[in-house]
Amino acid sequence: MKSHEDPSQVEVLIEKLRWLRLPGMAATVKDLLERAGKDNLTPAAVIDCLCDGEKHSRIRSSVERRIKDARFPEINTVDAFDFDFDPARKRLRARYLALHDLDFIAKGTNPLFIGNPGTGKTFLARALAFRACQAQKRVVFTSAPRMLTDLHGADIHGSLDRALRRYVRADLLAVDDFAVLAMDPAQAKLAFQVIAERYDYRRATLITTNRPFKDWTKVFPDPLNAEVIAKRLTERSETFLLDGKGFKPNSL
Repeated sequence: MKSHEDPSQVEVLIEKLRWLRLPGMAATVKDLLERAGKDNLTPAAVIDCLCDGEKHSRIRSSVERRIKDARFPEINTVDAFDFDFDPARKRLRARYLALHDLDFIAKGTNPLFIGNPGTGKTFLARALAFRACQAQKRVVFTSAPRMLTDLHGADIHGSLDRALRRYVRADLLAVDDFAVLAMDPAQAKLAFQVIAERYDYRRATLITTNRPFKDWTKVFPDPLNAEVIAKRLTERSETFLLDGKGFKPNSL
């Protein structure tokens, strides 16, 4: 190929690629053409590199969109978690890291993190949900109170079905602090609806909670409701019990 391209022609080409909504190609074509001349790349090789540039651009944009749509209050990654802090964390390390291949999403397995405040439940939940976003999965990360407030407000305004779709259709729904605060009958009904529909569609639901299942009757107004929701979650589940001491940074 030519070692030098007409700069004006290259700019026109870039504009055409942008108009065609090919930002990855538009971003790489100028440098690629220069390299093509120096390395004597074939036309097929140039096209292949352009396609790779567009592919990587779309994947990057997709991941960024998934992370934004998940609405993380804070990003956590597994490399920042101290598994050696106490024996409880060491015991769960291998099983937890195995979840990061994300097979559990396809299988509809529910990761359940149970333990006292400060033991790392939320951190592990966020890190796993973030990994799912990186794999371009649809993820919703929310606290139980925020989800129930959102659904209750939608119900009042006649848009419950639309609001439910966001929580039900996600590849992974991660609910922090589930069954922690007492619910009224309306909230319990909404919680049941989300969990039951996701169960029916075999979609993975991740929860963190500081209450063992036997204490869920203190949260739900109907003990039977608590029992059914617990069974829906535990039938296909991977349970992590964090019963060690609460983490305190060295600086505190």
